[in-house]
Amino acid sequence: MSELEKFIKDNKEGFEKFEPIDGHQERFLRKLERVEEKQDQSRVLFWRIAAAVIVMAAVCTSVLLPRFNSPADVQYGSMSLSEVSSELADVELYYESKLSQEYEEVNKLSKTDPVVHTFMEELRFLNDQYDTLEAKLYESGSHERVVLAMIENFRLRLEIIEKLEEIKEFKTKQDSL
Repeated sequence: MSELEKFIKDNKEGFEKFEPIDGHQERFLRKLERVEEKQDQSRVLFWRIAAAVIVMAAVCTSVLLPRFNSPADVQYGSMSLSEVSSELADVELYYESKLSQEYEEVNKLSKTDPVVHTFMEELRFLNDQYDTLEAKLYESGSHERVVLAMIENFRLRLEIIEKLEEIKEFKTKQDSL
């Protein structure tokens, strides 16, 4: 039993005989309302802060998490064919290896021959277009038309390289005569 309960039991007669002072109940209710208002304000403030923290966490997560959990290309808003499917990864590997191998050989000619230089400019343009297509593939979520355009871009670049190879062979034959 607490001291307050003991005091009330010991002085029960005094509590029952005397009435509280006039206005006591109104003052008590006003104080009680103020305490309740402060508690309500505290709750509202708490929930506002909690909501702000949750919103900030969601924004930070949605912005930062994809950058940490994805390949480097996706971080910059692009996507390669190898990220779409394993079959397309094989296609991409084939064209990339073929292009890089032959590109090195032909690039030497571009410094001396203006026709080859024009073809090399076209190759640079197609490379830039391919970068744009990678960004579109990322935006479209592996749309079939974008994939086909990327494969066509590879094919065109390889075709230009093969034409450059023909020019190189022709020049070699011409120089040997």
